[in-house]
Amino acid sequence: MSTVKLPPKGRKPEFFQAELVKVPDIMAHVYPLSPSTTLAERMGSEDARCPDCDDNRWWLLPRAGAAVREGGKAYCECLNCGYTTHL
Repeated sequence: MSTVKLPPKGRKPEFFQAELVKVPDIMAHVYPLSPSTTLAERMGSEDARCPDCDDNRWWLLPRAGAAVREGGKAYCECLNCGYTTHL
């Protein structure tokens, strides 16, 4: 993933939009130093179904975002209903 260097703060408000990019192997991406960690361990099953709506499409939230409550954990949000959890 690329990092964008932000220009100095200006007087006008600025808004940014995230781009959804499919992550082929989420566990290798989030836990590169722990290859034995499984999706079933972190999400309850290999299907990773949302407990609120039963969808299994997730957005990996940015580590620097306000939704990330505990350092070191990768948080994700259900694309269908907005339920948030961590991997």
